[in-house]
Amino acid sequence: MTTATSYGAAHAALLKEGKKIQIGSHDGLRSRNSVGLSRRHVNLFSVSVPRPNPLIRAVSSPVKPETETKRSKVEIIKEHSNFIRYPLNEELLTDAPNINESATQIIKFHGSYQQYDRDERGARSYSFMLRTKNPCGKVPNKLYLTMDDLADQFGIGTLRLTTRQTFQLHGVLKKNLKTVMSSIIHSMGSTLGACGDLNRNVLAPAAPFARKDYQFAQQTADDIAALLTPQSGFYYDMWVDGEKIMSAEPPEVVKARNDNSHGTNFPDSPEPIYGTQFLPRKFKIAVTVPTDNSVDLLTNDVGVVVVTDADGEPQGFNLYVGGGMGRTHRVETTFPRLAESLGYVPKEDILYAVKAIVVTQRENGRRDDRKYSRMKYLISSWGIEKFRSVVEEYYGKKFEPSRELPEWEFKSYLGWHEQGDGGLFCGLHVDSGRVGGKMKTTLREIIEKYNLDVRLTPNQNIILCGIRKAWKRPITTALAQAGLLEPKYVDPLNLTAMACPALPMCPLAITEAERGMPGILKRIRAVFEKVGLKYNESVVIRATGCPNGCARPYMAELGFVGDGPNSYQLWLGGTPNQTSLARTFMNKVKIHDLEKVLEPLFYNWKRKRQSKESFGDFTNRVGFETLQEWVEKWDGIVATRSTYNLRLFTDKGYI
Repeated sequence: MTTATSYGAAHAALLKEGKKIQIGSHDGLRSRNSVGLSRRHVNLFSVSVPRPNPLIRAVSSPVKPETETKRSKVEIIKEHSNFIRYPLNEELLTDAPNINESATQIIKFHGSYQQYDRDERGARSYSFMLRTKNPCGKVPNKLYLTMDDLADQFGIGTLRLTTRQTFQLHGVLKKNLKTVMSSIIHSMGSTLGACGDLNRNVLAPAAPFARKDYQFAQQTADDIAALLTPQSGFYYDMWVDGEKIMSAEPPEVVKARNDNSHGTNFPDSPEPIYGTQFLPRKFKIAVTVPTDNSVDLLTNDVGVVVVTDADGEPQGFNLYVGGGMGRTHRVETTFPRLAESLGYVPKEDILYAVKAIVVTQRENGRRDDRKYSRMKYLISSWGIEKFRSVVEEYYGKKFEPSRELPEWEFKSYLGWHEQGDGGLFCGLHVDSGRVGGKMKTTLREIIEKYNLDVRLTPNQNIILCGIRKAWKRPITTALAQAGLLEPKYVDPLNLTAMACPALPMCPLAITEAERGMPGILKRIRAVFEKVGLKYNESVVIRATGCPNGCARPYMAELGFVGDGPNSYQLWLGGTPNQTSLARTFMNKVKIHDLEKVLEPLFYNWKRKRQSKESFGDFTNRVGFETLQEWVEKWDGIVATRSTYNLRLFTDKGYI
């Protein structure tokens, strides 16, 4: 089979010559008893070359591969795991503070990563990060209080709000994992599928509006999350001794999951959708309403947008596919990618359409090299037309043309808002999502005293829901005393900034992100003042400690991506509404050299921008060659002599 690297080189070379090449491709898994990975020829240039619809074999029919195709180590581990149990079930019983490599892969499906403190020298101090799964970012009152307690009793004393509307709990010791997991489960929470090769947390706008479209989007996100939740019971077997603590599922979810009329399922399998191997890599879905891009819609494997009629009644959905942020430094065949339009489906078909997309990726996504296993690479190699035709075979229908939508806007929902049902909600900015100290204590007191539910946002912020109007004044006072200020009192640069945790706990981090972000923002604010930009002006700044893109830096107007010790790759060209992909501007920019790069960029933006032109739009318009020239020739701001209106002085008789 053509390797990933040689594939990329061949793709580039042959593209210039206008030629076609053929590569081997996985045909996927044919039954829960067969890991059939066959070879077939795929035309890389499927967008420009017409072809008949491919023949889709019934998924339930075992197919013996013609030749054994290479699979990654993780695929072998999954195959022998007894549906995500072994060897984790054995490793948890040992006295060692850590678990072995295979168990480390398996525990991800349970919502946990093994970590160690990289600031410490000598023997490693192992602990575990737990990530919850909260569709729409919904956190019931009881679950919030439980997470707050667990952070103090078993974690490092802080809670982390993530870019996918969930909590992360850091510092849990292996001996306490079962206690912590069972506490979360018994408090209406879950970590099942928050990590691993399956559908992750489903995003939706966090605002608790009473509007039909918002509520419909949130219910759809809940239903999609339920549809794609593992069914084999491994999670409950491990953490609550097989006790299943689940709310009743809507009948339409059960019906869609069990439907096999188009060969999507593994019959008689404990995992009818996932089988033994689950998906080739993680899978991300977001649901939203027109104009509201609080979810970074186009960065997801699947984007789902509610379409309503003139009266605001939901009618169906536009679907977008193929987004994803992760990449690898110095491997040009890996890249961030925006989702593109797939089509429109009526509202009653959404679960079947999403399932068909997931199955297409399950059957055809690469399982030999995990760098290329996300669905974005499948669509990039096939082209959207072929991908659509294969999905339609599993869906059983043709997609309708996408409906026209208005322009997207980023909505933060910070500050006080009317819910529309007589109540209020209050969105609170949390720097890099880290809740600790006085802020954590005060939030707990307010949430407990007023019995509030909360919502987490995709921008690492928190929303207090269901507040009576009489409570607004005392809550505002308490929040301000804890440093949780109304947005008008927060530096505009901070309001849209995001950073991943990075060092010291993430094993993939190359340099700082969360710990470095406060200093970066202060220095950028100083540059703003130096070049004459106003305080209320801002740019979207995001930082990650490695190229995996957890804080979505490739959508930022100014993205920092760790590429060495105290060094960043700079990305420019994202837009405030998160609809444009940034591009690499400079590599290996040392943290102490930031001003040398940023001063000329912001200085020229201030003086040469068009009316109301954002920094991202400005960098795209003038072009990177010009930007590079400004940086290379920058000698600092030239001091200008103050001038006065001499006529004014003459008129007054002063001269």
